[in-house]
Amino acid sequence: MAKGKAVTSSPTKVFLIRSMIRIFSVLPVFVGRWIAYLFAKMSRWTKSRAYITSKTNIELCLPELTKEQQQEIIHQSLINTGRLFTEAAKVWCRKDAEKWLDNVYGEEAVKATLESGKGVLITGAHLGNWEVALYYLGSRYKFHCMYRPPRQLEMDEVICKGRCKNETTMVKGNSKGVLHLIEALQQAQVAAILSDQEPGRRAGVFVPFFNQPALTMTLVQKVQQKSNAEVFQIAAIRNETGKFDIHLEPLDIDPELDELIYAEKVNQHLENIIRRFPEQYQWSYKRFKTTKDGSKNVYRK
Repeated sequence: MAKGKAVTSSPTKVFLIRSMIRIFSVLPVFVGRWIAYLFAKMSRWTKSRAYITSKTNIELCLPELTKEQQQEIIHQSLINTGRLFTEAAKVWCRKDAEKWLDNVYGEEAVKATLESGKGVLITGAHLGNWEVALYYLGSRYKFHCMYRPPRQLEMDEVICKGRCKNETTMVKGNSKGVLHLIEALQQAQVAAILSDQEPGRRAGVFVPFFNQPALTMTLVQKVQQKSNAEVFQIAAIRNETGKFDIHLEPLDIDPELDELIYAEKVNQHLENIIRRFPEQYQWSYKRFKTTKDGSKNVYRK
C-alpha cells in the first residue's frame, strides 16, 4: 500500500509543524474559513496544481454538468480542501473536539454488527473530512486504522500522535499491518481503510470509477474474506451549522465475488455518496494517475 521513499525526520521540523497545528487549533472558526477561501481564490488565480487537477477530474467525472456548474464545484471543493488542515488541528489538539460532531446516521447497524460478534471494516474516500471520521470512530470504538505514511517523517509523527488521542491504533499498510487489522476484526473490533487511495499495481485491479478506469485496491475484499467482518462506508460531511454529520452505510457485498466485480461495487458505493456531496470531495487528488497500459495519464498534458 505504501508508496514513495521516506526522508529522514528532523526534531526541529516536528516541533515547528506541531506548533503550527496548535496555533491553527485555537484560531476562530471564521479565520479558518477565510484562509480556506483565500486558498481557493489563489489556486484559481494562479492555476495551481490543485486547481488544474480538480478541473481535470471534474470534467472527466461530471461531464453532464455545465461549465458554470463545474467551476462552482471546483471552487467549493478547493475551499473545503483548504479547511481540512484547520479542522484536523481542532480535532487533534482540543479536548472539546466532540462538539464538532452533529448528527450520526447508521450507527445502530454498526453497533448491532459488533454485538453479534462480528467485526466492522470501514471504508471511505477523500470526502468531507477523513480526520473527523477517524476521530468519531476512535472516540466510540476499539479502533484500528491503516494508513500510508507520508514521505515526510515529520508529518508521520504528527499525524499518528493526533489520531491516537483516543482509542485509535495506527498501523502501516504492509503485511504486518494487514494481519493486525484481520486479528482486530476477528475480535469484533472496528478497523478502517481509505479505499479510494490508489494502490500499487500488484495490489489492485482496474475497474470503473465515474466511468473512468481506476486502479482500485483489492485489500478491502481480502481483509473481509479473512476476518468475516461486515463492511461499512463512512463519511464526515460538513453541514449548514458548520459541524459534521457522520454517515455510515453498509456495503452488503458478497466477499466471495470475483475481485473485479467486488472492487467495482466498492467504487460504485463511493461514487454514489460523492455524487450526493460533490463539493466536499477532494477533486485535487489524482485518482487516475496510474493507467492500465502505462501510457501518459490525464494529468500530464
